[in-house]
Amino acid sequence: MATTISDALDYQILASGFDHVEGVCWDPARRCLWAGGEGGQVYRVELDGSVNVVTVIDGGALLGLALDASGALYICDPGNHQVWKMNAQFVIEAFGDAIGYPNYPAFAPDGRLFVSDSGIFSEASGGIVAIDADGTTTRVPTRPLAFANGIAIDATTLWIIESAAPAVSALALDGGELERVIELERCVPDGLAFDAAGGLLISCYQPNQMWRWTKEDGLELIFDEWTGELILSPTNVAYYGDGLDRLALASLCGHNIVTIAPEHRGAPIRLPRTE
Repeated sequence: MATTISDALDYQILASGFDHVEGVCWDPARRCLWAGGEGGQVYRVELDGSVNVVTVIDGGALLGLALDASGALYICDPGNHQVWKMNAQFVIEAFGDAIGYPNYPAFAPDGRLFVSDSGIFSEASGGIVAIDADGTTTRVPTRPLAFANGIAIDATTLWIIESAAPAVSALALDGGELERVIELERCVPDGLAFDAAGGLLISCYQPNQMWRWTKEDGLELIFDEWTGELILSPTNVAYYGDGLDRLALASLCGHNIVTIAPEHRGAPIRLPRTE
């Protein structure tokens, strides 16, 4: 049953003072969240809500992030048209070739990093890029996407948001055609996350909504925070905590990372070995 933000979801503000964060990523080894700012800031967010800027990427406008088993963070930066790799010592280097509008990264089970290349919102010009561990960069052959955005990957399939459609599409990792699977209406979907019960969460930048989709039951509205006072423009989302029982929501239009407790825990995290 759909609900507004209420005690049932245990809404909290986890941390404040961010420069319009879009991406958020859970680090189970260091027990912290990582996030990126509009001015190139890489934020480390502790579970007590304290925040540290570990580095600033010159000219950066940071969006989605992903983590590997070594503790390296992979950061999409359309400001510099680049995916960056920040190792556990916070040393940053370019990872892969230049990309027009790198928006969100996600690892496949084999260690390839898939990245959405958004394109232009007003026309279908987006795509998907795959980067191997050695930096070899390949454009995945698909039809043009309607603003490629958040990605989630399970054992067999890459799921990707087309924000301008609005829809969620799926591509088998072993090849095949990109297929629109979930059709949405009058919203701008942005982020994806799997829960442990097989549901796919879809956060909407506008109009401050979150949906849960399963193949069996279709779409269920988790919340519609139409005022924007509590949750504003939820973009990327990440389950976090030792039990993956809370969900962090970044906000590109705001200055907070907020957190809720959905009905289902997050799916187990896979951190691929890339070296």
